[in-house]
Amino acid sequence: MKTIAINVEKGGAGKTMIACHLAWVLADGGHRVLFLDLDRQCNATDALAEFESLGTCKPLFEPNYVPPATFPRLAIYSNRMGGEYDADYPRALSALNANFPTLDPFFDFCVIDTPPSWSWINFAALLVCNHLIVPVELGPFGPAATKQVSDSIQTVNQRRKTPIHVVGLVPNRVRANDTHQMKMLAAIKEKIGKNLFTNYLPERAHYS
Repeated sequence: MKTIAINVEKGGAGKTMIACHLAWVLADGGHRVLFLDLDRQCNATDALAEFESLGTCKPLFEPNYVPPATFPRLAIYSNRMGGEYDADYPRALSALNANFPTLDPFFDFCVIDTPPSWSWINFAALLVCNHLIVPVELGPFGPAATKQVSDSIQTVNQRRKTPIHVVGLVPNRVRANDTHQMKMLAAIKEKIGKNLFTNYLPERAHYS
C-alpha cells in the first residue's frame, strides 16, 4: 500500500480538495483506496460519499489493532476523536506506527487529509506516509507555511526508518491575471525548481 499525505500548516490552502480528487482519480483507476480523514472538520468524509465509512479512526491509535477480515474497495476512516489522546499522544503515535502496516494487504493506496495547524495528528500522518504533497497558496502567508512544513519533515524524519518522499509543491488557487501572484510563483520556481509541480491549480468558484 502506497500512502500519500497532503499537508501544509495553513487553512484554506486546498489540502482537502487535492486529497479528495486524488482519491477519486485512484478509485476511477480501479484501485483499492483507503482514505484517512484526520481533519476533525471531516469535510472529506462528507465529500467522499461513495467511500464506505469505517467509523472513527480511533482504533488505529490503540494498541493491538485488529483489522476486519475484509474491507470494501473504497473505505474511509474519519477523525471522530474528541482529543482524548492529546495528553498522551506519544502512545497514540507508537500504536499507529505499529498498526498501520496491517492495512497493507487490503489496499493499493491510502490518501491522508490533515488538519490545518500543526499537531501530533499531523505528525502521525507524516510518520506513516510514503509520499507527501504540499499545497502552496500564493498569498502573504503561503511561503511561511511551506517553510514550516519543511521543518516538520525534518523533525518527523528523525523518527522514521526512511525519509519522507516529497512528491512536490502544488501551487493552488492561482490567478493568472494577478501580477503579484505570478511574480511570487516565478520566485518559488527559481528557488525550489524541480520540487514544484509543473502545472498549477487555477482559482475557481468551485470544483466538482
